[in-house]
Amino acid sequence: MSPTTHISVIIVGGGPVGLTAAHAFSQLGIDFTLLERRDAIEEDVGATIVLWPHGLRILAQLGLLDKLLAAGTEFLTGTIQTKSGKIFNKTKSPQLCKINHGIYPQVFARSDLVSILYNSLPPSAKSKIHTSKSVTSISSLGPDGGVKALCSDNTAYTATFIIGADGIHSIVRKTILSPAAPPPITTPGVPSSSKPPPPPPPPRPKSPIKTRYSLLWFSLPRSSLPPLPLLLLPPTAAYQVHHKNLSLQLLANDKSNLQFCFIYQLLPPNHDPSKKRFPTEKDIEQMIALPAVASLPLGESGLTVKDVWPLRQKHGITPLEEGVLQPAWHYKNQMVVVGDAAHKVTPTAGQGLNMGLMDVVSLANHVSELVASVGGGGDQAKFLERLEEDAFKRYRDERIDSVQEDVKRAGLVTRIAGWRDWRFRLFDRLVMPIPGVDTLLVNKVDCPIMAKCPVFKGIRVEREPFEGRMEWKEKMPLLEKEG
Repeated sequence: MSPTTHISVIIVGGGPVGLTAAHAFSQLGIDFTLLERRDAIEEDVGATIVLWPHGLRILAQLGLLDKLLAAGTEFLTGTIQTKSGKIFNKTKSPQLCKINHGIYPQVFARSDLVSILYNSLPPSAKSKIHTSKSVTSISSLGPDGGVKALCSDNTAYTATFIIGADGIHSIVRKTILSPAAPPPITTPGVPSSSKPPPPPPPPRPKSPIKTRYSLLWFSLPRSSLPPLPLLLLPPTAAYQVHHKNLSLQLLANDKSNLQFCFIYQLLPPNHDPSKKRFPTEKDIEQMIALPAVASLPLGESGLTVKDVWPLRQKHGITPLEEGVLQPAWHYKNQMVVVGDAAHKVTPTAGQGLNMGLMDVVSLANHVSELVASVGGGGDQAKFLERLEEDAFKRYRDERIDSVQEDVKRAGLVTRIAGWRDWRFRLFDRLVMPIPGVDTLLVNKVDCPIMAKCPVFKGIRVEREPFEGRMEWKEKMPLLEKEG
């Protein structure tokens, strides 16, 4: 499908969600420009990403399945320990995903996933991606519609509307939450339009995002060489340590020959994330030196965090925000947010990117349907007139219940692992190890939620990529068979 001549989109953010949006709009024939603040799309940053069957299905519809399977590692089992190393629960529940949906969850090094998403774009789409473009402000083009994104290097880009896929510190979300409307662009002495000035903007939504936990992560090579044998776990296994206000996750990706450690810690009640966004290296070393952290066991290797910390390859620390932007994910017909810019979950359950991918599907469906309904985008005025009601609001209405449930479930998983109080510890130690409980939760809660995953209505495929015992609620549109 050739791009429409009048409707265009600026995507702010070149992470997995923004690149997925680029794939979607490219295949749907909607013109786009992607702006990424980093100097390169393919940078070795971040840790791991888990894609569950519904997230894999979305990317499979975009034609990426073979490359994903070549880079991912199947996630099959989980083992949970106390801080002393005692195992109190083992589960094979991730394998139910294969039975119910036709594929196992996959663990990726984030950099590998980003590389796949970027390099799978056709040259015409890759040419629309611009790096070193940190958006500093967003302006309205006036009553006739359209927006302008100004970057820190004084370059500017205009489009019909903007999608913020720029994460938790989203400039697009900040603009949506700002107390005043984006200022219109005018030429001195020349009125922007003969139309009367628009009414005052409605009150902006307040951000409900809260920060209660921090996450410190580091990567290690999977090596059997001295000074330490760093084969901490089988590549298809995950290990967790559960303790009061502290937990650890250990995952591996054998394709990248890396394993990743994640340490979650409850923040003090008086923590104010606005005062200190980026902890220093001294802060990180002090955290690692804490006896409770240093002694955390790493699987059944006999090693602790203290033993392997000097051998780390990369590391980072970040506050873990939780919440859903309320009451709207957009501003008028000018901008809308997806992924972490709209909602943020703790990563314990590995659902964050999967949620962002579903946002892209829903928004792309409503935008492309609106483009078609106004004659392929030829009537931009009519498109803009209906964009807020028929695309932005419908997108949020379609996603909000699922998102709120996912945020709640992710927070619950984090608090169970960190024994937030005696009830969570009791459930974790006494209820979850009962044979069949994990199977019941996956079959009756997790998999039915995944089965509701949306699909791109305007992208046809040869066949359904995954089939299992549980039917997908939305069928994938199939190519018409010849003859």
